[in-house]
Amino acid sequence: MTVKVKFLAILVCALILLTLKPSQVFLEDDEKDAGEAEKPVEATLTYSEDWAVLSAINTPDPKTPQINNNYIPLPNPQVAQGFRCNAEPDKCRLDVDGDGEYDTDLRAKENFQTFNIEYASGLKMPYRMRIFYQGTTSSGRKNWQFQRACFMTAKTPIETFTFIDDDNNGNFGDYGKDAILIGKGERMAVPFSSVILVKGKFYNISVRTLDELPAGRDKIKNYSGMIVSLTPYTGDSGKIDLVKNLTPPEEKPSAIIIKGGEDMYFSLTDKPTEVPIGEYFLVSAIFGKRCRARSSEQPLCTVEKGGLAAPKWGGPFKLKISPYCEKGGEVTMVTPPARLVAPVYGRKFIDCPFIKMNYPTVTGVVGEEYYASDEFKDERGFAFPDGGVFGFKVEILPKDAAPNTKPINKTVANPFCADWMAVNLSGLVQKAPPFLEDYRCPIEKYRGIVVVKVWANARVFGGEIMGSKEVEITE
Repeated sequence: MTVKVKFLAILVCALILLTLKPSQVFLEDDEKDAGEAEKPVEATLTYSEDWAVLSAINTPDPKTPQINNNYIPLPNPQVAQGFRCNAEPDKCRLDVDGDGEYDTDLRAKENFQTFNIEYASGLKMPYRMRIFYQGTTSSGRKNWQFQRACFMTAKTPIETFTFIDDDNNGNFGDYGKDAILIGKGERMAVPFSSVILVKGKFYNISVRTLDELPAGRDKIKNYSGMIVSLTPYTGDSGKIDLVKNLTPPEEKPSAIIIKGGEDMYFSLTDKPTEVPIGEYFLVSAIFGKRCRARSSEQPLCTVEKGGLAAPKWGGPFKLKISPYCEKGGEVTMVTPPARLVAPVYGRKFIDCPFIKMNYPTVTGVVGEEYYASDEFKDERGFAFPDGGVFGFKVEILPKDAAPNTKPINKTVANPFCADWMAVNLSGLVQKAPPFLEDYRCPIEKYRGIVVVKVWANARVFGGEIMGSKEVEITE
């Protein structure tokens, strides 16, 4: 073939390629790639009880519930609530085999106990739990708690994942409640979410338990019967910054968790974070050792495609109180456990209505609630987020009261109701938190609408904060 003929052949081929659309040139490869993108990446989870590895991982919201004649909520076909547990003065009692009867007593400060759990699919597997006590309750007994002491891992072509059951219920794929560690050797886990960010890309992710277990599974080391599935996320994204316009309680948060649509949860840092577009709500935030914040009913912000959302939240703060009217009761400002301190009673009022209040909390500008972490709570689960607050000032006035009217709760008849005080039991029982009873004030004569105001001098929240609410006094 002459050089001229070769040149003409090449020219014809080039013209044919130019007339084709780019998508047609590599159609076969494109169709293959599209098929691979739609096919989920799956892997089996492997069970582990390595506490040294697990304890080194920081998770966003680990739960350590108190043991107080309740249940550890692991899957148990014999007892729907889980595995029975109770704390006694000298020991912690457990039902390990799930028949509802106590069969194990623990006395050491820290214990590791394996429960035999069974899922609805019929899958049976061990589940290791940490049973420990930390300090004492307001009644003087040891403060027994439980926490997961096992985890799951999965190796996929995308990345290696570690799944942590932070809500202690035996499931490792509860969105927003459990945690996931992305990458081998990492130590900072994020909330388990329906969408996760891996190496700059978003993926849909889920964990499921097999309905039918494969034959010979007992021969597979640490086989869990759980499968992780990942597919690429195709939605748009923007950025969110929850530190820029935050007025924090005393110090900046060490961790923030937010929730978007369809079970999407993300852990934020002090820098703008890439997230899928949509509305986002606060789930939790950690401020120092004691103070925490949790969700509000209104969204923090909306993230737009390619945009940056930096909402204002935090202070100025105010007290959130819940006064109500109820007939009958006693004027009882403080009643510590009788064997520690003699109860303090005022006059008894049987027939008149009372203004009563439960423990107050603190709220921020978008309605987020600030509270104390579990380790500071008393036996009833109460604690104020500012550890320096041991009481509150209270004022109850008729709504239409004239200037200089004396508050109803500061009259001679109500000497115990002028203030809402706490008794600090730390000198009587080691590490016991302050004990604050519900507030009660008898209203002997006035009937109508009153305004209840409560103040606290809370350094953590910038000084004096106040809350108020109207209540109708009726017979």
